[in-house]
Amino acid sequence: SYVRPTGRVYSYEVRGEFLEIARKNLERAGVLDYVELKNKDITQGIDEVNVDAVVLDMATPWLVVPHAYRALRGSGSFISFSPTIDQVVRTVEDLRANNFADIETIECLIRRIRAERGKTRPETLMTGHTGYMVFARKTIVSP
Repeated sequence: SYVRPTGRVYSYEVRGEFLEIARKNLERAGVLDYVELKNKDITQGIDEVNVDAVVLDMATPWLVVPHAYRALRGSGSFISFSPTIDQVVRTVEDLRANNFADIETIECLIRRIRAERGKTRPETLMTGHTGYMVFARKTIVSP
């Protein structure tokens, strides 16, 4: 496990009702002891320092980039999921402006396969697009 037994996950959520849903899901999964839930807007700052990774699934990940740089340890990972390329472009621009390195974007696709002996093929219908993931590393040099 990447987190257990000695690690910690910090989760920021602005909406209290979503925070409670997350709490119940984490409790049901048996991992709540390893997660600290915060009812806070992450675009206003990250409380923690020297973290291994910042992982975002939100509408405005670029607003978190400078906070992520301060919170991450040297060579720590920044990861964001965005449904539109415009969000990706803004995020990548801010990653570059904040001295992140190894910036990479991938498109996430779902292609289901119909597996049958002698006639395996992709399903007739395909979800053509699901979103983009942006990956970057904090540089050791200060911005």
